[in-house]
Amino acid sequence: MNTFELHYSEALIRKAVWAFWRRTMGWRFFVAVALLLVAFAYLVASGDRSWWVGAFASVLGLAGIFAVMLYFVQYRESITKLRRMPSPQGTFEVGDERFRIASDVGSSELSWSTITEIWRFSEFWLLLFSRAQFITLPLADLDSEARELILSRAKSHGAKII
Repeated sequence: MNTFELHYSEALIRKAVWAFWRRTMGWRFFVAVALLLVAFAYLVASGDRSWWVGAFASVLGLAGIFAVMLYFVQYRESITKLRRMPSPQGTFEVGDERFRIASDVGSSELSWSTITEIWRFSEFWLLLFSRAQFITLPLADLDSEARELILSRAKSHGAKII
């Protein structure tokens, strides 16, 4: 098994959660909200007070609450995990069929097939296990050989690389 030391910081976690939120929400969400907002503004400006105005307002309100809650739930969970660590570092061990991630607060050994996607960003990668569950790999701690190894193992077990 190849072992890599990972170092985390609040700034890195903040960037990772922000990147996760932006990509999860996607441009379609923002286009849909913008169209709803334009339609709502048009109806209100034209004096319409029908149930459509209430429906548009409700959908806009729920969309805003959903977007804000998604960010803050992920942020709070990630920062809480980081702050529980006596030392903000961990290890990432790469095997042929499995990988292991460990820190002072625990460890997990998982099959590569549990990774559904890898989202690549300039400072980190997010390894996604579901639409709401991921781990952050800081790239400052991984050389190009390690990155290629992780990508090839994940891809060979069905992960989508983005």
